[in-house]
Amino acid sequence: MTGPTHRDGPMAFVPDLDHPVLGDDDRHHLARVLRVRDGDPMVVCDGGGRWRRSRFGDDAAIEEALGDVEAVPAPAPLLQVGFALIKGDRPELVVQKLTELGVDRIVPFTSDHGVVRWDPKRAQRQHERFERIAREASMQCRRTHLPVVAPVTSFAELAAAAPRPLLADIDGAALASAAVAPDAGTVTVLIGPEGGWSAAERSAGLAAVRIGDHVLRAETASIAAATLLAALRANR
Repeated sequence: MTGPTHRDGPMAFVPDLDHPVLGDDDRHHLARVLRVRDGDPMVVCDGGGRWRRSRFGDDAAIEEALGDVEAVPAPAPLLQVGFALIKGDRPELVVQKLTELGVDRIVPFTSDHGVVRWDPKRAQRQHERFERIAREASMQCRRTHLPVVAPVTSFAELAAAAPRPLLADIDGAALASAAVAPDAGTVTVLIGPEGGWSAAERSAGLAAVRIGDHVLRAETASIAAATLLAALRANR
């Protein structure tokens, strides 16, 4: 079953589809930024693939639910992209674009040649911001399955936990359609920092895959990897 389209109006996430109640931030965004008016059509979604058509209530606490609850099945296989932390606001761009492209799990990680090191408080704040960015991006692109944005981890921990992770490297083999077969479970690609992989990371036993024919910026490589994975999954 397909998900909502632009004809259904803007989308927002709510905890209960039977009694949809918008959060204050979402209500403000819909009314003040998108100029949605009382009675205009919209979509409410639970973040797990279930959604229904609704009607915006400018003053009421509860939106009017219309029609039956519909469900979009989870895609297969699940796509996971891990990206090494980089400077500035570029990690936020990565999270936003990976969400729009359909990545199911997004994992920021520290690496040997990465220069970004966050203390625990900063890492917690950034994780909360990443989750908010992913949620807002999902609303904008009408994505019914919210991605999981994991807390910051290390390369070693991610490489050990991910099933058959692939290491993005210009000397690797081309990413093949067989990698995203429905029975693959979860497909994981790790994107390194601007300084590249260390010798220890290269010797971790991960299969290397080529994302492009040129050396890419770290954020470009993350977005390109997500684009390739999503295209291969959609066209398998």
